[in-house]
Amino acid sequence: MVSLKALRAVKVTPGLAARLALLPFRRVKNPCIYCPGICLASCPTYTATGNVLLSPLGYSRFKEVAAKNCLKCWRCSFECPLGFQLPETYSPEPAKPRLHSLKPGETVLVADLELDAPYAEKLAEALGTGLALVSGVAARYSEGRPLDAGATKKLVKRLGGAEALVAASPEVSHALGVDFFALHLAELGVKISYEGPVHVPCLLKPVEEKLLKALEEAGVKATEVDDESCIKQGVKKGYLYLCPRAAALGATTIYDLASTQELRGAAKVK
Repeated sequence: MVSLKALRAVKVTPGLAARLALLPFRRVKNPCIYCPGICLASCPTYTATGNVLLSPLGYSRFKEVAAKNCLKCWRCSFECPLGFQLPETYSPEPAKPRLHSLKPGETVLVADLELDAPYAEKLAEALGTGLALVSGVAARYSEGRPLDAGATKKLVKRLGGAEALVAASPEVSHALGVDFFALHLAELGVKISYEGPVHVPCLLKPVEEKLLKALEEAGVKATEVDDESCIKQGVKKGYLYLCPRAAALGATTIYDLASTQELRGAAKVK
């Protein structure tokens, strides 16, 4: 295990910031090779092993290693001053999101067939929302495929008839730019009775503060927050997880609680 305190000593100096800022103008395809490792402290595989090969610095140079070992958690991209999407550079084949089926509604829950369809179907029925089942999103986060911009734009346009869209999983939220449903629990009329530790998914790190506030408003009393570990490395006993992957590992998830709790009102997101 690598000391996060030591890793976070890597600072973005004015000189480094200037050098990185010029990279897009030089049409640099792999800015990671010019970086000393600003994002290392955020990489779960590196902090667990201390092996630079199993870090963004290694993954950016050895794509075969990256495809097999990188968790595609996007933490490095959130830390990167350029926002470089390293995890989607591992495969030349793009991920093409497509609409599989659509049950209309004022508020529509969007789910991926491979990732979260069973949980979303149960959740949509409990909340009384519409449901859109899509395909193609999972490949971005399991294989490191880049999103096909045209297909993504077409999908979002087809879903545009709903007054509001909410994503059933962190992956769908991140890929399509749609709010994760737990950000709107109160508006959806969900009251959850839970007190204990909560895990924040990697892909929801940018909205962590807003997410925890939304959970609190819905009745969740977080006694501890884990925003460092990745679900793909396993789950911790007794934690509430907000990711569908956790259900397969036997963890308690937001889907279980939100689907069984009594609703306080109409399921409608403003």
